[in-house]
Amino acid sequence: SNAVADSFTSREDAKKQKQLQEARAAGTAAPEIDEATGSMINPHNPSFITSAPWYLNQDKPSLKHHQAWNKKEAGTKEWYKRGTKGDVKTKFIKGACENCGATTHTKKDCVERPRSVGAKWNGKNLMPDEYIEDLKLDWDGKRDRWNGFQVEDYKAIQDEWERVEQERRNRKAHEMEERAKLKERLKAQKKALKKKRKQRRRQLRRQAEGLDTDTGTDTGDSDTGDSDTDSDTDSDSDASDDEDLGEKMKDFDKTTSTVATKDDKLRTTTRNLRIREDTAKYLLNLDVNSAYYDPKSRSMRDDPFKHLKDDEKGAFRGDNFL
Repeated sequence: SNAVADSFTSREDAKKQKQLQEARAAGTAAPEIDEATGSMINPHNPSFITSAPWYLNQDKPSLKHHQAWNKKEAGTKEWYKRGTKGDVKTKFIKGACENCGATTHTKKDCVERPRSVGAKWNGKNLMPDEYIEDLKLDWDGKRDRWNGFQVEDYKAIQDEWERVEQERRNRKAHEMEERAKLKERLKAQKKALKKKRKQRRRQLRRQAEGLDTDTGTDTGDSDTGDSDTDSDTDSDSDASDDEDLGEKMKDFDKTTSTVATKDDKLRTTTRNLRIREDTAKYLLNLDVNSAYYDPKSRSMRDDPFKHLKDDEKGAFRGDNFL
């Protein structure tokens, strides 16, 4: 009622107001100044833009009624501080948590272990207040999945994986060294055995033919011995080739080199491959309670021969075996 009465203007006042608006539009009168921003109001604006609603009680000219009344402040992407605690108390304060003694929550919301005798009654081991921080996150800050991530937290996992990888390399190098020593030892034993067999064969041939004193025939025997030596050498080389092939077959599961293909999506590792002569992993131990075989990844991470001794186990001891 009062607002309606104040907003009533007579005919003469309305006529003067209209003439002033025309003069401002023509440039003969000074334009209105916005009281909120101090800037000039465009005189060509229609009245339904420049005039404020009656319920705002806005007497002076201004365009602030066009601004959003529920406008939010600019948000941030900050995150909660870690390891920060509030004040440490030495005496129980009235209204604090009866269980731990902190003043930032009550006993109902306390996450500490329930004490047999609360801090309200014994006043010992009073917990510090929580550091409560009110963050005004913006749209991106609320949906940023890496907000608050600290690289130092992941450093421990990286160090652990590096130690595991170094241990795997050391074991691999030790196995290769032991394999080389064993190969040299077998080669030396085979060479000594071959020499012993050749001497024994030559001795038996001489005894059979009675050529212990005949030098001319000895030359023929030496030629025959040389041919026998050549044949033995060929057979030994074939045997060594077979052994090398067997070593390669045995170490096929241990290799992790990448198989090159034209399409990067089809790249795979030899760990997931096997040849037809190899026994499938799920056939190594037919016990239903043995190691689990994953058919999708073709992996058996556990050892299927846990119940056997180390010398009785085969080359395969699980995919997770270092």
